[in-house]
Amino acid sequence: MRRILLNPTWKATISAGLFLMFAFLFSTSAMAYTHCGNISGFKFSNGSSSTTITNNGTYTIGDLPNNFFVDVRVSGYSQSARIRVKNLNTGQYITIQENYLPYTFPGGNGAWNYGPGTYEVKAKLYKYNGCKSYSCDTETIRFTLTNTPTCGQIDGLAFSNGTNTVNISNGGSYDISTLPYNFYVDVLVSGMTESAYNKIINLDTGAVYTNGENVLPYTYPSGNTAWTLGTGTFQFYSEVYKYNNCSGTKCDHICITFTIYEDTCGDITEFQFTNGSDPATTIVDGGVYNLNDLPNNFYIDGIVNGDSDSLRFEVTNTTTGQTYSTIENYLPYTFPAGNGAWFLGEGTYQVKGSLFTGNYCNGSLCDQDVVTFTLVDAVNEVCEANAGTTNTDGSIFLLSPFFNPTVQVTPGPNAVLPEGYNYCTVISTGPNKTIVSWDTGLSAELTQPGIYGVHLLVYKPSLLDLNTVTVGITTASDILNTITNNNVCASLDDVGAQISVITGGVNERAASQDVKQPLKLNTEKETVEVVAKTEEIFEDKNVDIKLYPNPVVNQLNVELLLLDAEVMHYQVYDLNGRQVIKGMFDNSTFGKTQVNTNALSAGLYIVKFQSNFRSFSKKIQVSK
Repeated sequence: MRRILLNPTWKATISAGLFLMFAFLFSTSAMAYTHCGNISGFKFSNGSSSTTITNNGTYTIGDLPNNFFVDVRVSGYSQSARIRVKNLNTGQYITIQENYLPYTFPGGNGAWNYGPGTYEVKAKLYKYNGCKSYSCDTETIRFTLTNTPTCGQIDGLAFSNGTNTVNISNGGSYDISTLPYNFYVDVLVSGMTESAYNKIINLDTGAVYTNGENVLPYTYPSGNTAWTLGTGTFQFYSEVYKYNNCSGTKCDHICITFTIYEDTCGDITEFQFTNGSDPATTIVDGGVYNLNDLPNNFYIDGIVNGDSDSLRFEVTNTTTGQTYSTIENYLPYTFPAGNGAWFLGEGTYQVKGSLFTGNYCNGSLCDQDVVTFTLVDAVNEVCEANAGTTNTDGSIFLLSPFFNPTVQVTPGPNAVLPEGYNYCTVISTGPNKTIVSWDTGLSAELTQPGIYGVHLLVYKPSLLDLNTVTVGITTASDILNTITNNNVCASLDDVGAQISVITGGVNERAASQDVKQPLKLNTEKETVEVVAKTEEIFEDKNVDIKLYPNPVVNQLNVELLLLDAEVMHYQVYDLNGRQVIKGMFDNSTFGKTQVNTNALSAGLYIVKFQSNFRSFSKKIQVSK
């Protein structure tokens, strides 16, 4: 047998190799028997703070830790993990491999930079580096990230002036003298809000006040200005919104009732013309007073009850709009101030008085009162105004669905219109001659069928305020009584002229076909027997449309703000009800079209517009 002899160096080398081989085998065997770990959950983390992720949870990015990443939480033994993150909104996904704890996405504890969206995270845990061998565990979770901040809430209300604060409790009562100086109501909020809407109801008077705020603090009145609603019981309702101008989500609301009281607050009882010595004249709202019948060097005295320290007068000439204001800090409260003589002359005036608990109109607003009156100078004046006899341009007027007729008035030969005076056409109905409308000038529009009286009025606006006429209540006799009782130079034809207004269809021929019996006018019974056919209201003034030029000669331009997907058809009719032009347009021309009127004769035409959303009509005048 042949023997192989090894030298000592080779023997040492072989021994070392055998040792390493057995060591490797032993190590591998030990690792093979190490239990594989598992995934215990997911967190948003930045290494120092974290938020646990729940499946299908929604999270605001701004509420998460700064520079957060998704941390795959594991327990037990592992050497690597494969993490796949998929954006479920876009379908895009990214897969990474992590060989060192913590296993994070983005890798290496990098900050999340994928923005908001709905994501699915699938993590696989491996026993060895490089995600080799089999996976120990697999977990999947879904969550949504948003940039939307969380919605805030209302924590309560408080009386505040920015320095001192008194919290408001529901049903509470507060002495105004104990509240902070120049206080306002502060809506206390926490969390994310950008605007508030406040509504305050004075439960004693029913008055309603509102405001909106886009900047903290949310206060009433706005801008941290002082409370001006005085005393009383108030209901305060407030809403806060996520975005400016009360838009977006309504985060929260509150409704609290409270009472502000002051035992010494007075009130305004009346206004008087007086000079301090002669008998005073109480001012009645709507009254007319002859300057020569009032006390010499008179002024207006605000008569008050209870305690107060100041009264503000605001005197407005309703004809010119000019306003004069004074503040009186001592009784008597007068305009002009200091018992000065009236200097504004004749005219119609509105006096508004505001009573306060403090000097210079500071403190609480105790009371307000408004009165309107007319002063006339009738010394040695001979009234020449004469309405005479009222003559109209017809006795029967046809009311069409396309337009309303107008009655024209011609003054009789005995009518007198002095310089500075106006004509007014008054329309009345019924045996009491109740006024249904009036128009300055010698014409009036007729809008409803019936039998009416037409009366001519000659008046001077500074002496007779027609704004005091209440349509449906005031009668012709009421106007005559006002003229007579207040010695006003004006004249009304009380008898007037009688007219009848009847309704028709699209034209006179259609109207005659709709009458089931011959047309009867019975002036004694004041009845008109017709069958009306009304299809629409003519001349809808709320429609955002432009027709120009009008009058038109050859081409009419139409501009109309159309709704989405709206197709507008139009037909042009003459006053005989014949259709002479038709067409349509839509948003492809940005709501604009042109109508060729070159072939039309001069006269009045009706343009009817109709779509699947709305219908309305307009008048045009064709000139040649």
